[in-house]
Amino acid sequence: MQSQKRKSLKRRVEEEFDESACANNLIETLLRSFLKSKSDYGLITDIRTNVNYVFNLVREKIAEKDLGIYALKVRGEIYLSKAIEHFNELYEVIRGRSQLIVKKDIIEIWDDPNNRILHFLIPSLRRHLPIEYDNEREREEIIEDLLESPLD
Repeated sequence: MQSQKRKSLKRRVEEEFDESACANNLIETLLRSFLKSKSDYGLITDIRTNVNYVFNLVREKIAEKDLGIYALKVRGEIYLSKAIEHFNELYEVIRGRSQLIVKKDIIEIWDDPNNRILHFLIPSLRRHLPIEYDNEREREEIIEDLLESPLD
């Protein structure tokens, strides 16, 4: 006969494994759907578990399957980007409508204050992530987050 304490522990461990398997399958499904979509951008939001755990799963799946997707965690959201076919044209539009805020190593951050969008660019990889903001405080937090994010 098992003690109540042991049954409880077993149930908790089983639940953790089930959640992990579900998260793994969900991430794989989301990434496959993103690849099939016509959009160059994706966003994983409303994460009800540890965002770092989910972000690591996303990065592992991308690397494991060599999906050609760039992922970036900004605050509680995970941004996805495919390589942009017409990157040079997009880059010219951004340069015409936005102000360069940061140019560091291989990244550039441009601010379009009229539309309240930060453009995170990696020109050498032809990657672009548009990130909306509501106010100046949020804008500064996002920029700080972007500068602290590891680049893979």
